Amino acid sequence: MEIKSDQNINNDPILPTPERIIRSPRVPAKAFDIFKRLEMIEDASTHVGFHGGSKKRSGLKLALWTWLAAGLDALVLVSTSCFFILVFSFLMKANPNSMFGLFLKNQNSVMMLGILFIATLWTYLIFMRVFIGATLGEWTCGLRLGQPLERFHFSYLIKVTLRTTVVLASGIFIIPLISLLFSRDIAGDISGLKIYSL
Repeated sequence: MEIKSDQNINNDPILPTPERIIRSPRVPAKAFDIFKRLEMIEDASTHVGFHGGSKKRSGLKLALWTWLAAGLDALVLVSTSCFFILVFSFLMKANPNSMFGLFLKNQNSVMMLGILFIATLWTYLIFMRVFIGATLGEWTCGLRLGQPLERFHFSYLIKVTLRTTVVLASGIFIIPLISLLFSRDIAGDISGLKIYSL
């Protein structure tokens, strides 16, 4: 049996070049539709969501997200403080309620606890922003202080300290409230370190 030079055994034409075209198997159209749907879902999740928030937050939206981040940070600090009160009462072998009541009876103790809480808040905000890049609340809401390249300069530490001190010295609520009313980052204007949305 003779085989023609331009055909092989399966009756497929032989290409003149030594390379053959590799034909990919046909994939049903439904599979492509599924992958397209998955890509759309993935794209939608990257643009909106609780972790990332909207990609174009500015003005009033950004101010409200900043308040939400501050609220989450306050919850973290209050829960940590409660944990340490429980540990302290366990070490002293006393009832937590009686120890807390003992602190509240004395006005000097209340003032001391308030100063200790503000000092802890100040330390927490500066440490988390300088060494990690954001507090837990800011990280959750997709907010960052300054541009990424700013964090490599020593001036970033000074700006973070100034911004944190100005906000806490104003009574915590005054400057954020003014920022919310004017839809501007007033603390950022004072310290030179703006807050950005991711």
